[in-house]
Amino acid sequence: MTIDAIGLGLCTVDMLFVVDRQPTFDTTMRASQYLRQGGGPVPTSLVALARLGASTSYVGKVGDDPDGDFIRAELEKEGVDTSSFVVVPGALTRVALVLVEKATGERGFTTRPETCADLDPAEFDRETIANARILHLDDADPACMQAARWAREAGNTVVYDGTWLHEDLDEFLPLVDMPIVSEPMVRRWMPDATPQQVVDRLHGYGAKIAVYTLGERGTIVRWREGTFTYPAFPVEAVDTTGAGDAFHGAFIYGLLQHWPVSDIIRYASAVAALNCRQLGGRSGLPNPSATEDFIAAHRENWDAQITKV
Repeated sequence: MTIDAIGLGLCTVDMLFVVDRQPTFDTTMRASQYLRQGGGPVPTSLVALARLGASTSYVGKVGDDPDGDFIRAELEKEGVDTSSFVVVPGALTRVALVLVEKATGERGFTTRPETCADLDPAEFDRETIANARILHLDDADPACMQAARWAREAGNTVVYDGTWLHEDLDEFLPLVDMPIVSEPMVRRWMPDATPQQVVDRLHGYGAKIAVYTLGERGTIVRWREGTFTYPAFPVEAVDTTGAGDAFHGAFIYGLLQHWPVSDIIRYASAVAALNCRQLGGRSGLPNPSATEDFIAAHRENWDAQITKV
């Protein structure tokens, strides 16, 4: 049976601490909140999709430790298929410490050294990838490159979460239908470029929809009808962890519904905003009803701020 979306990429256990300020050495600081939750860009996007009603599957790699078991159980609880998981005996799963600033919701990360090797193209098969309408990736490494080729050969759509800069990006981007890049990557990839230059370059690789997300400054998008800027929905942020992942999941949901581009961006922006209202990358991911109610309350003002570049 064909599924809606399959994802391949990094998975983590996130340990989130809400703090008043950045801690310093030789001091003690008490957090006001703590949460342990599954994380990673693609897995979180798939959880967002699952809550919106899409069928999803994840190809990932973990150790056979309690953290790997936790990641898998969290995804299965959300209805994400994990039958293609690769479990490495004796390996440590990736764990991230996330410090969240109480006043702004901004966060910083540090990770323990994991001992799982990267997913290898030989550890999954063509049929698994081709069986999904949309493939979602978070890197341009060999596994993602192979998966993208198989998806394109099957006539399926490839969506890319551009968070990290990879040396093979020039080879990878022509395989991507919908690249969605963020500021951390762009600062390294095109440090002096304007937002329009970024989406123009993505479009030049053959992107059908090129997206550059700018956090609270909104989004700029180029597709066949031109280049447009869109605002972010105003929200009192508790934690911005997973905002981009929520956006990507909701963006894919809009693609599955065959919505116009502006409707997709509006929906994705709303889901991202709603997710910032709770601690953790997944705690605030909404269902369709909550998303539609939020859009209805803010749509007029949001639509009024759309501009064509």
